[in-house]
Amino acid sequence: MSNQGSRAEDKRFCVVKSNRAQTRTGCLVRMGITLERENKIYKVHDLFVEHNHILQTAQTSHLMPSQRNISKHQAIDIELADDSGIAPKAAHEFLGRYVGGSANLGYSHHDHKNYLRTKRQREMLYGEAGSLLKYFQDKVVENPSFQYAIEMDCEEKIANIFWADSKIIVGYAHFGDVITFDTTFGTNKEYRPFGMFVGLNQFRKTVVFGAALMYDEIFESFKWLFNAFLSTHNQKQPQTI
Repeated sequence: MSNQGSRAEDKRFCVVKSNRAQTRTGCLVRMGITLERENKIYKVHDLFVEHNHILQTAQTSHLMPSQRNISKHQAIDIELADDSGIAPKAAHEFLGRYVGGSANLGYSHHDHKNYLRTKRQREMLYGEAGSLLKYFQDKVVENPSFQYAIEMDCEEKIANIFWADSKIIVGYAHFGDVITFDTTFGTNKEYRPFGMFVGLNQFRKTVVFGAALMYDEIFESFKWLFNAFLSTHNQKQPQTI
């Protein structure tokens, strides 16, 4: 269906940095179906089967989104490579050598990374995340000023976590004009980013303004994190970060 019709003119007033590839070719292939309610029978009333473009070849059809799949054996290989510290891109190329090239694996590099991300989310849900949530709940009972925020993904699994106690909140109110944010820490072999908001007090001693455990360092995660940080600190923005 991606070749059907033609792309409409973009009437938005904006600067286009790059043009998307033109895929629509005005293809007329279609099939119309109606239901005869009395007989409960579907009938084809409109059919056109002649394409005006090249179809997916048999050699590459297995790479279509609907056909890509990671088998159980491939999943084991992916996890073993990840446990050995091999980066996803290098692991994908390495595993592809055994089948005559990455194109013959039956899944893409993007699928490879998504599998690892889902695996880490699942592990964190029942491991680190469970322990953290229990800790947060206990801290709230001890001190109602303790605050934390959790971002869930589309599968209702924990994605990112931010937290700050009462001492952190008071410290930021006094010394939060200039802060630094660092995610160079890795919590374990999975290298999950652990972020720290820090600054200096009047004695030039380090003061923590917040901490976060993240799944990845993408735009959406940082956007959520900074919004959670500002929400915790009554929307007070630092002069310099």
